[in-house]
Amino acid sequence: MNHRFSRLIGYTLITGFVTFGMSGCFYGADQQHRDVNYGIDQPVHTLVLQGKTGDIRVVGAGGGVHVSEHQNYSDAAPASTHVVADGTLTLTYTCSRDCGIDYQVDVPADTVVEVSTGTGNVHLSGLTARVRASTGSGQVEGIALGSADADLSSDTGDVTASFTGVPTSVTAKTATGNVKVVLPAGGYAVKAEADTGSVTVAVPQDAASGHAIDAESDTGNVTVTHA
Repeated sequence: MNHRFSRLIGYTLITGFVTFGMSGCFYGADQQHRDVNYGIDQPVHTLVLQGKTGDIRVVGAGGGVHVSEHQNYSDAAPASTHVVADGTLTLTYTCSRDCGIDYQVDVPADTVVEVSTGTGNVHLSGLTARVRASTGSGQVEGIALGSADADLSSDTGDVTASFTGVPTSVTAKTATGNVKVVLPAGGYAVKAEADTGSVTVAVPQDAASGHAIDAESDTGNVTVTHA
């Protein structure tokens, strides 16, 4: 279910203030940690975050963009990049050996967000523009979303989403795990399916509604309900 994002061409490296801090914590004989924090001084309308191993948290807060990376590695630290091109901020990294990054990104609430990780949890909150989030193994959670369009998925893990405004389109899917979508009052065109598990739909259903909800799990319970 993971989304693939196209590579940006003709990008320009951003300028920003970067601070580095080595923590003194080691969780194994060869495990090291480093914190990297920076702000973005260019206009950002879209965030694309391509993670590999690590949790991702994106919060709609304030008027600027701030990124915190908690890097975990054995030998060399991850080589992380942050690039802005045509209003799109792309965050990603490469590793010479086992490594990962936990990201915390604060963005304006109306930023379009597209994030993915191979292993790790994804948390989105306070966002009002379109959101796309996927993980191979981990939970995906959207809290207090004002987004009209949301697509959340996990291969293995729960998917939950709650909305402050009536969305136009919501897709919430997992192969193994529970799915729960919490909606404001209103009628919705609901597709709710579970191959192995229970299905509960507690919102008024209207096939002609312009508000479509697709909630599915291969193995797990599916719930679509009002707040």
